[in-house]
Order: sequence, then C-alpha cells, then structure tokens
Amino acid sequence: MKKNILIAIIVVVVLALGIVTAFLIKGRNASKIEVELEEEGVLIETPLKERPYVTLTPRADGKEFTLEISRFDDAETIEYELVYLSQGLSRGVVGSVEVKGESSISRDLLMGTCSRNVCKYDEGVEEGTLTLRFRSEEGTRKLTADFHLQQGDDLTSVDEKFTLSGNFSPTTFYITMSTVGLPEELEEGEIVAGPYGVFTAGSTAAKKSALTIVLPEDSSEAKLFFFDGRNSEEENAEIKDSELTATVDSLGTFFVIK
Repeated sequence: MKKNILIAIIVVVVLALGIVTAFLIKGRNASKIEVELEEEGVLIETPLKERPYVTLTPRADGKEFTLEISRFDDAETIEYELVYLSQGLSRGVVGSVEVKGESSISRDLLMGTCSRNVCKYDEGVEEGTLTLRFRSEEGTRKLTADFHLQQGDDLTSVDEKFTLSGNFSPTTFYITMSTVGLPEELEEGEIVAGPYGVFTAGSTAAKKSALTIVLPEDSSEAKLFFFDGRNSEEENAEIKDSELTATVDSLGTFFVIK
C-alpha cells in the first residue's frame, strides 16, 4: 500500500515538473520572438512610386549576380539578403552597405564560395528572393523582390504574370524579376502591373519578341511603358480579356500605367 502511495507521489511530482518546465520554455520562446521583432525596428510603409529601383544582372554563366540599387532616399545603411535553393538546400548571400552620399550602389553577389582562387558554385539555382532593408533614424523600409534565373526562349516571372518569348541565346543566363520600384519618377497615372525587368550580361536585343502581361480587371485603358536604361517610352500594345500583348525589340524594364 505504502509502495503504491509512493509511486503515485512520484508520478504527481514528475507531472508537475513537466508542466513547470513547459511553461518556462514557452516563456523563453515568447521572449525570443519579442526580441526578434524589436530588432527589426519600426517598419515604414513605402508606396510604389517612392520605392528604389533594383536590378539583378546575372553573369554569362549564371554563377554571380550584380545587384544595383538606385533612387533611394534618406537611407543610412542598406542591408541585402539573397535567398535561393540549390539542389534542394536553402542558400544565401547577405551583406550591408553604409550610404555616404551615394545616389546608387552596386555589389557582386557570388552564388557559392571562393578560397585561394578556387570557387565552389551553388548548382541548380532557378528562383529566389531578394530582401532589402533601408535603415535610417526614422525606421526601416523592408522591400522584397522575387527573381527567376533562366535560359531558353520563354522568360517568365515567378508570379507567372509576365512572359517574354523570343529567340534568346541558349548559352546565356537571364533574370526576370520585380524591380521593386520604378526607374524614373511617375508624373501621373497608377501602376496596374509591374514593374518587371529582364536583365542579362549578354546582348539586350530581343527583336520581335512576344510580350504578355496579365492585368487586373478593368484595365482596358492601360498603357505599356518600357525603360531601356536611359528613358521610358510608351509601347504599342493590345489588351483583351485582362491580358496585354505587345511585340518588343529589347530587354529592359516594363510596367503598365492606367
């Protein structure tokens, strides 16, 4: 009888300790989450018209990207984080830049590691996400852009709302991506699709390539614009059943204004 009572007491004590331990662990995890949120800082919403213009240009072999950022205001530090899958494993490139009066910045992001002039590259990279944090005294502007690294005649965005079909070099890599913001200030109108950019280290010629952009409903009066790296110009396009089509002759940045 006493033995049974002793066993019952031990079981109760073990259960009580388990509950207390679980409570403490839960409390520690909650504190950790709070700290992580505090480290992010005050997040500032940024309208599309005020966002920076961002491009990723792949090296001819697709093993390195050149990140270029322009049209950013009041940032003291810019942090970048490029995340992608390589053979089923998550890989990434991170870094930061202290802004000292520059109007634009450029960084080379290697998809792999190099030591003593010997490089080991991440293989099978196709898609990923670029996260940018523009930090200032006011807070943090956090912006993201998905990218699609491709070869072939059909270049598509990750969201599958942008397609450019043409006769492209089978040995050259291309990146199709959201450019986060516009390459130039928009004086009037509202962006209804894009901006989407197509970038390569090779030729930017895309003679008679077929462009297709999926639009929201009620976009029948929208207009297609193209930025070639210097200026933005309106392009001839047709809209039918919420789908814009056009024939273009060059790679660059495309956006639709209503």
